[in-house]
Formats: sequence, C-alpha cells, structure tokens
Amino acid sequence: MVILPYFIDSVWIFKDNAGNILFKSKEKFSYVSAFVNNVARFNINGKCNIMDECEGGKWGIIDHKGRILINNLDWIGDFVGDYAIFQKDYKFGLIRKDGRIIIPAKLEEIIIIDENFIFYRVGDKWGIANGKGEILFPSEFNGFIKINDSLFLLTKGGECDIFNRCEGSKYGIISKSGKFLIPLRFDGIGEIKDSFVEVSYDGLWGLMKLNGRLIIDTKFEDILYFKGFVWFKENNKWGLMDLNKKTILKPSFFDVLPLGNIEFLKFKLDDKWGIIRKDGKIISDAKFDNIIYLGDEYFLVERNNLKGVMDTGGSFVIPINFKDISYNSGRFAFFDGRFWMYKNMKFEYVEILGNILLAQNGSLFGIVDSFGNVILDFHYDSIKIVKNFILAKKNDRWIIFDKKFNKIVENVDSFEINDKFLKFRKLNKWGIIYDENNIWEAVFDYIDNEDENGIIRVVKDGKFGLLKDGKMIIEPKYKFIYRFYKDIYKLILENSF
Repeated sequence: MVILPYFIDSVWIFKDNAGNILFKSKEKFSYVSAFVNNVARFNINGKCNIMDECEGGKWGIIDHKGRILINNLDWIGDFVGDYAIFQKDYKFGLIRKDGRIIIPAKLEEIIIIDENFIFYRVGDKWGIANGKGEILFPSEFNGFIKINDSLFLLTKGGECDIFNRCEGSKYGIISKSGKFLIPLRFDGIGEIKDSFVEVSYDGLWGLMKLNGRLIIDTKFEDILYFKGFVWFKENNKWGLMDLNKKTILKPSFFDVLPLGNIEFLKFKLDDKWGIIRKDGKIISDAKFDNIIYLGDEYFLVERNNLKGVMDTGGSFVIPINFKDISYNSGRFAFFDGRFWMYKNMKFEYVEILGNILLAQNGSLFGIVDSFGNVILDFHYDSIKIVKNFILAKKNDRWIIFDKKFNKIVENVDSFEINDKFLKFRKLNKWGIIYDENNIWEAVFDYIDNEDENGIIRVVKDGKFGLLKDGKMIIEPKYKFIYRFYKDIYKLILENSF
C-alpha cells in the first residue's frame, strides 16, 4: 500500500493510493516523504523548496499510524529496505525503520549495498557491517570498487596518498554474502572472465577460479585467460596451455593480443604479426605489420603501408593493394591514396552504413545506396546518420530526414539523440521526434530526458507537463512537476500541490 502526505489547511493528512484518509497529524512538518515499508521521513523547521530539498531543521521517522518513532536527527537518507543512513553532529550512523539506531552516529561515511551488506568508514579506512549492526570486517580496507551487483574488489595495506591512491596494497574479491572469493593477498587482479580471474603475487601471475581455487600457479611473467585456454609468458616469450596445465605451444611468441572475435588472437614474431586460433592453430604466419578484426570473420591485414583482407581460414579475400579499406555488412570500399572506390564510383570519403553509403564528392556530402544510386543529393556540408534519422547540415542549419529520406523538420539549430527519440532545437524552442508519424513541433522551452517510468517532463510557456510514448499525459499547466516516489509525481500549482 502506498501512503502519501497532503498538507491541507495547516493539517497533514495521510491517504492511501485509493484516496482514503488513514490518519491526520498537526505536527508542523516542513516535509514528509512517501511511505516506504509503512514508514516515512519527515523534516521539521527546515527550509524546503518545491523539490522537497530541505536545508536545516531536524529529521525524524513517522509510521503509518502517525506515531513519531524518532526525531531530532540532523538528516535521514532514503530507506534501502528497512534501513537508512542518518546524521547527527556531523557523523553518520545506521537506523532501522522502527526508529532503532543500529549503528550510532560515529562514522565518517556509510554506503548501504543491501540490508545485510554495508560499507562504513572510520577515518580513511573502510569496514563492512550487516543490517544488525554487527561488524563483519573491521575498518581496515583502503577502499572498494564495485565489480557487479554482488562482487566487490577490496584493497588493504600499502602506502596511500590523500587521493587514496595506494602502492603496495593487497587485492581481493568479496561477495555480498561476506565471503572472500579471491583471498586478500594478491598484488594485482585482472578482470573476471568465465568465473576465472588472473592474479598476481610477488610480480608473477597465475589463474584462479572465482571460488578461491588456484588453477595455474603464480609463476609466470604474465598470463592471459582466453575462453578455456591460458596464454602464459615465460622468459619474455608467450606460450599456450589448457586448464589442465598441458602445454599446447611452448613459449616462442614475443606478444599475443586478443582480436575482436572470441576465437582468435594475433601473435608477434620479431616485428611481424600473425593470426592464431585460441587453441593454438596458426591461421596465418607472422608476416604483417598490423592486424585488425573487421567483423563477420574478416581481418584487415597491413604490410608496407598497404592493406588487404583475410578470412578466418587464412585466405585472402582482398589483396594487399590499398591504402585503406572500409567494411560494413558484407560490403567493402577501397582507398587508393586519392579516392575511395565503391563499385565503379569514386569519392573523397566513404562510410558504409548497412545498405547505404555516406559519401563525400568534392567538398559536399550525400548518400548513395549499395547499387550506387544517389538517394540524397551531394549538396550538404555534413551528414550524420543516427538510429532512424538522417541529419544533413547546410549553412549551419540541419534538416532532419526519416529513414525513407523524407524531410521531417528543417532549419534546426541543434539536436540531441536519445534511445527512443530525437530532441531538436529551433528558434530557441525544443521539439521532439519519435518517428515520422509522431512529431512534436519546437514549441517547448525545455524537454527533459526520459525517466525510469518512460516519462518526459516538458516545459511550455514556463509551465510543466508530462509526455509518455509520444503522448501528452499531463498538459503543460503546472508551476513544477517532479517524480516524488516510484511512479508517483508531484504536480505543483501556484499555491497548492
């Protein structure tokens, strides 16, 4: 049940989401939050603005029956589950929703990850506690980095500067359950790949499973885990082994680097690069100056400042004859040093984008299709293709086309691309385009970004409204609107809410 506060005729009235009055209070609150788990935060005697940001005053907690559970705190943060951070006398503590103080206000900082995993700081060191206020780990860590929603990298020891940059620290990985998956004793830790992680001790590297089991001993100069195989560096050369420590290739390569495809790497012998599969099968000998994965099982190979294309079987698709090659969606364009060539056409610049080509002819840009037909004339100073829109610039003004190259808007000053729509500015006003059939003209003073509910705040003639999925669900007539709680918005008139 959602409980919302209303201030009417000097009395605070609390209603459920059906509009039923649950209780009233004559307390002189400056602000009351929405109720979370049947409790709300309140401020008394503070100066609160229309966004309920309060300066000064005292904070407390009220329950769903109107009982004040605690007050006279300097500040209370949003609840995370049943817990919130509070401040008293410039120190921070942890409070439960029933008003019980779990951790007294004696800490420099608290970060609630979830109800049973809480980071706290004493001085410049971090510790970990649970929701009962029990110390899981004392304040002994230099810092922590969030790896994902359940794993954290911890550092301990070493010499740290004022920016918490530490030398000589030890590294480990802990889960939200409070269990160290990687012990806090390594000099370095790589990224997690397939539940494996590269670890370093005394300057040497090995491989560890994300359960603390050492798979490859820390005895190599470097190590690279790659989809079930382990490349290792010994005596300044790289070799290959499997996860059972069976050597597949003895150390002989000067360098190995993953290519974009998960199956392939490039290896270096002397000053040249070759292509090798992750299992050690050589696709191409080391005879290139550089190799780049293009996608779709093609490699761009370079030798003596010329480029060609090789497939994953090691065969040349395009000979090494060109200064540059562009590729996208099965199509190639070639640069001979003066012009880009596509089929029988020549351009100063080409960018392949699916079934169309963005091209430059002389100093002007246009668009041709994959057959070479001009579909947007060459008379623009610049063209950008983003999502379902084509934006062409001429004399510092943009024209917006849809994906079928129909004009949508002309004389645009600037624009912003979002995931689901495009915002554009014209004559100091803003408009928004979802697609060619859903366009709002440039009549707004401001258009916000989409929030978690898919709602956009818009301002017209100084008044706020709400837009969702291209439809105006609240007309611009309010002094201010903001998201109060989850999918509930506060609509502010001149003197009422």
